[in-house]
Amino acid sequence: MFALVAMVGQAQVKCHVEGTLETDAWGDDIIICEAGTDLRVVDDPRFHVKAKEGRFAYDIETDFPRLYNIFFLKQYETGRLFLGKFIAGNCNVSVTMYEDKKPCIVINGEKGCKHPLLWKLYDVLDAIHVLKHSDAYADFDKSQYEQCLTIYHDTLINYYPDHPVHEQIAYAEAAYRLQPGKPYIDYNVRNTDGKLVPISTLFQGKVALIDLWASWCGPCRQHSIAMIPIYKRYKDKGFTVVAIAREKKAEAMQKAMEHDGYPWSSLLELNDENQVWRKNGADNAGGAMFLIDRDGTILSTSTDAEELEPIIKKALNIK
Repeated sequence: MFALVAMVGQAQVKCHVEGTLETDAWGDDIIICEAGTDLRVVDDPRFHVKAKEGRFAYDIETDFPRLYNIFFLKQYETGRLFLGKFIAGNCNVSVTMYEDKKPCIVINGEKGCKHPLLWKLYDVLDAIHVLKHSDAYADFDKSQYEQCLTIYHDTLINYYPDHPVHEQIAYAEAAYRLQPGKPYIDYNVRNTDGKLVPISTLFQGKVALIDLWASWCGPCRQHSIAMIPIYKRYKDKGFTVVAIAREKKAEAMQKAMEHDGYPWSSLLELNDENQVWRKNGADNAGGAMFLIDRDGTILSTSTDAEELEPIIKKALNIK
């Protein structure tokens, strides 16, 4: 175990991947990307591998052993995905791609799981993603997936303590906990006077929209701008917006607010001082919205103003 932990701490990990296509049904475009990559950007040339005469090769250099996915691009585009997974450590990976089953992956000449403890951490991450979408299924048994989270916090959280997967798990778990019907969390923020206060003190007794945004996040600002007329309609009837900007400089927030014309003030999360985004399970590259009722229960996590307005009206008892 200690040997494995030492390997994670290596400054540079190099992994060489070689593959063979046993089918031409899916073309010759292969995607190799780290697990968790937003698949909407699979057209990024960094993830593309072009097979020639049924063979391909790809080199990975990274700071830690990390979980990677491999699949045919056309499979992703058609929704019929046979996903291969491997941990890119200091190793040679041999992959055989098939038409109608998952790729066969051999590492250093052997099948089987390499870095077993690291695999368990990625299994926890998968379990959280299942839990996040479990409400879409009738009579879904969450117990085995919740057990993964319990085991993680009891024992696994101390394995590979510096590995980025722990941060991924923290984000994913926070996002899972912050779903409609569940209580919103409390955490410290700096108010407009610069004092650290619990965020709950800023919206007690009101229907509130927690708006996590940033001057550099175009979609965030568009969602916020769309909320302006809704805020003006209901601000005198018990509705408020608690905006928090994630910035490196306060001036950037002020400039964006003036440009967009927000009628509410905004708090400042400077250089992730209070880890607000992490506590909210928000994406590293953007923001989020949480609509909560007077009792602190999450009503919606939508960022669409048209979807939010009827929920706000109902919470305010407005017909």
